[in-house]
Amino acid sequence: MRSSATPARVFWALIGALTLAGVPPVSFAPVPPRAIVLDVGQGDATLVQGRDAAILVDAGGAGRGRAVVLPALRAAGIRRIDLVVLTHADLDHRGGFLEVLRGVEVERLWVPLGAGFEPAFFPLLAAARAAGTRVEERGAGDRALLVGDLLAVPLWPPPCERTPGRPGCRGPGRNDRSLVVRIDAPSSRILFPGDLEGPGEFALLESEADVRADVLRVPHHGSRSSSSREFLEAVAPAIALASAPCLGRFEMPAPEVTQRLRALGAVLSWTGPSGALAVSLGPKPEVRAWRAAPLDFCG
Repeated sequence: MRSSATPARVFWALIGALTLAGVPPVSFAPVPPRAIVLDVGQGDATLVQGRDAAILVDAGGAGRGRAVVLPALRAAGIRRIDLVVLTHADLDHRGGFLEVLRGVEVERLWVPLGAGFEPAFFPLLAAARAAGTRVEERGAGDRALLVGDLLAVPLWPPPCERTPGRPGCRGPGRNDRSLVVRIDAPSSRILFPGDLEGPGEFALLESEADVRADVLRVPHHGSRSSSSREFLEAVAPAIALASAPCLGRFEMPAPEVTQRLRALGAVLSWTGPSGALAVSLGPKPEVRAWRAAPLDFCG
């Protein structure tokens, strides 16, 4: 069985501890602008770091904020996050947020349209407001936000239609109401579809949103219910990044998703065998894995 203390997590914990002890932040390649997909097991947490800006998209599951995300932020020299994006209310995406909020200053929090009617979000939104964080619901048609040299563009979901007497929004479930965000660095783009599934992908494409990106965070961890051929062709990524553990309960990324990505010529990197993934967001994005020798039992 794979140990939960992967070399990538140990790396981040060690350099985070050095930072807490007063040692200057560790320099590591690639230099910003870059995206770092943290190895949070079954979950999502990605740091997008510009030359003078920091955006965190999701925060992993419960306990991952303290064990993985905060050490990574400190190692990268980040004391303040300009924007946190919580794509949806599943625990493996929002579970570590309160720990992050206690550890660093968060200027602004984006949640999907209708999150104010989602009970799972209530304590997070209340804690963020109490900490002085600006909380905003975002989705299709909302204005982009320029943070330093990074542009965050909300693409989805549509406005929330409520059903009287029931929590949440009418229509698609939580996954297909994920807050989809494209982040533009000066020379490349990275798309974050959250846990969007096939119907949500189709609806997003029907909205004529500009989903083209050089780098794709594979939707729903590579589930077979996501990453339709039409969606992948519209994004046309050169690099695809999947976040899922080896030997998890679910077979992610699914073989058919892997095949579709390869057929399009995209290079797939996966935290399961490779640990944390760092990708440059320059003119020619490249991926570096923190595990020197990928695990060979991940398939």
